[in-house]
Amino acid sequence: MSGTDVTGTDTTRGTSRIPLGRGIAEDLRRRIVGGEFPPGARLPSETDLAASYRVSRVTIRTAAKALESQGLVDIRHGSGMFVVDFGGQIRSGVQELRSITETIAEMGLEPGVEYHSISRRPGSRHESTRLHLDSGADVLELQRAITADGEVVAYSYDVLPAGDMTAEVENSFGDGSMFASMDRIGLVSVRALAELHAVHSADIGWGDDRPDNGLYLLLDQVHFDRDGTPVAYSQTYFVEGRFQFVLLRTR
Repeated sequence: MSGTDVTGTDTTRGTSRIPLGRGIAEDLRRRIVGGEFPPGARLPSETDLAASYRVSRVTIRTAAKALESQGLVDIRHGSGMFVVDFGGQIRSGVQELRSITETIAEMGLEPGVEYHSISRRPGSRHESTRLHLDSGADVLELQRAITADGEVVAYSYDVLPAGDMTAEVENSFGDGSMFASMDRIGLVSVRALAELHAVHSADIGWGDDRPDNGLYLLLDQVHFDRDGTPVAYSQTYFVEGRFQFVLLRTR
């Protein structure tokens, strides 16, 4: 076993305990991206992993399915579980709701967030509809560049219900993960309704790392808390070729 507590508190999303299968999947993911299991390598058998983590084989199967859905492993029935060669791109399962910086860190790269602007303003009609706000209600707009080893991999335009946010709270969003900042003030996102679109635009982004070809994959999503209340609306433009999403389809 790697020594990681796979059943510890999940501080990133504000929940009390990580489900066991998910914890093991995250530990195996770290070991894969850390190079312990190189591309093409066969992972230990289901039985060996169950013994190593001291869990049931059913739990290992759950973890394996999670890794497969992220595009990190190929499960070959009768042969085992093999690490997929995903090259140098950052890879994430499209069904995952997690901080982009967390995903970047797990790939062995140094994540960074550069805030371009933070402003309070009346929400647009579209934003108010997505966030279930009254027309003209204030929102807090964040414009961020997400980096991996200093290179921009995504530009994100996010709006949150401003409500009675103080200036101190608004300014607290200027450092680190947006999810972490939201969690601190009780805006905890536990699920999101998302759409993916290919985008070609010269108007997205800023700075020297903005791609010359203007190609992006847009993740357009509304985040909800446990009660189903919208807590954020995000339009994140991932630079083509720098971030890869995986969607597992089965028959």
